[in-house]
Amino acid sequence: MWHYPAMNILLVKKSSRLAAVLFASQILTTAALADQTTDQIEALKKQIQALSLKVDELEQQHATNSAKQTNAPFIKAGAEGFSLQSADTNFVLNLSGFAQVDARDYLRSSPNKDTFTIRRMRAIASGSVYHDYEYYLQTDFASGLTSTTTNNALLQDAYVNFHHWDALQIQAGKFKEPVSMEVLPLDQYLWFLERGFPTELAPNRDVGVDVHGNLWNGALTYAAGVFNGVPDGGSGDVEVADSDKDAVVRVIAAPFKNTSLTPLQNFAFGLGSSYGLQPGTATPTFATVARQTFFAYSNTVSGAGQHLRLDPQGSYYWGPLCLYWEYAISDEKFNLASGKTPHSAYFENSGWDVVGSWYLTGESNVFGMLPTVERPFRIGSPGWGAWQLAARFGQISLDPSAFPLYASKGSAQGATSWSLALNWYLNHNVKCIFEYDQTAFTGGSRAKGAVTANDEMALQGRLQFGF
Repeated sequence: MWHYPAMNILLVKKSSRLAAVLFASQILTTAALADQTTDQIEALKKQIQALSLKVDELEQQHATNSAKQTNAPFIKAGAEGFSLQSADTNFVLNLSGFAQVDARDYLRSSPNKDTFTIRRMRAIASGSVYHDYEYYLQTDFASGLTSTTTNNALLQDAYVNFHHWDALQIQAGKFKEPVSMEVLPLDQYLWFLERGFPTELAPNRDVGVDVHGNLWNGALTYAAGVFNGVPDGGSGDVEVADSDKDAVVRVIAAPFKNTSLTPLQNFAFGLGSSYGLQPGTATPTFATVARQTFFAYSNTVSGAGQHLRLDPQGSYYWGPLCLYWEYAISDEKFNLASGKTPHSAYFENSGWDVVGSWYLTGESNVFGMLPTVERPFRIGSPGWGAWQLAARFGQISLDPSAFPLYASKGSAQGATSWSLALNWYLNHNVKCIFEYDQTAFTGGSRAKGAVTANDEMALQGRLQFGF
């Protein structure tokens, strides 16, 4: 069925009514001139009335159909997923998801085996109700190999965000604590298979509430909240160790955001921090970017209370170039249950990295976002998608005072790693990562088969599909 614009339909109908009246008038005039009988004239009048009623009926039917179309929900599907929206826009539901299939090949003998694995398989529902109330739900159905920087529980995120003003928003539920810069972007936006060393000293997902927003058109971004508290690199759904909470603050400034200095508008720096008391909590472990654990605390060690994190960070992007850096410090008190007299001590662990990437095909490079693929790859067409080269150099250092009493036997005191990755975005929905990682250890066991016996050398790859 063809649908014409409302104005055209109204003009057509008015023209039809006018034509009918003129036609009838001409008949009446002709009849009068021809000296027709009164009965014939009355019959013609009835025909005119019938035509007029028919036009009115058609106009009413059109108005009813237009009202029905106006009140109909709006449904769309595209590269971003599926969306359902009510006619008044008060209710919006977005459905999306992604899956990541990884491959790991260790070029030297290691405890971990070469493997294929489903790293993540997420289903996401998001949207808003009555405009101001945004919601986000994310679940994970992947096999979930253990990792210090991700929560492998079924429920990843579940929160509501009140968003009436950009400058003042309130969010509550389970979500990523606003401390580490590299933790915050969605997992499907990563340049490498895994995040870097600083994220292992920062909290991941936790349950709590925060106030956040941006001021002066994004020149200042802030977040402050209260959470249950989790170990370094950890996530949690419920507090089981104590009743204390962690206070979290993050402030990022972009001083040139609203100036005419175009090359510097996207330069930003800031600080994330958390402080809390975490007695009796589980202790963290630390792993390489190829997911091999090289440090763990002894099984007689537990969190003893005060835990302070500081995370200075910065980023810069312009055209196809994007750079970011991060330095994380975690200062925490631990208990050692050894003999009749327990011991306690403060340990300061630190980690940093510098990361950069360049789109060889010229796309705009923004940290935490997928590129706009101007020429998607398709057999038979000239497009080859978007190609990105990424490099990372980082280091993690564990407090020497933790050795040998608090650290498990064979643990390394630190690691230095560098990575190169070539990313191919075939289109907005399909992405491939080809990555090489090499890690050297400070200390640790040199026994055959130990993770720290030799430098770790690994080839990794990922096929990602999302919508």
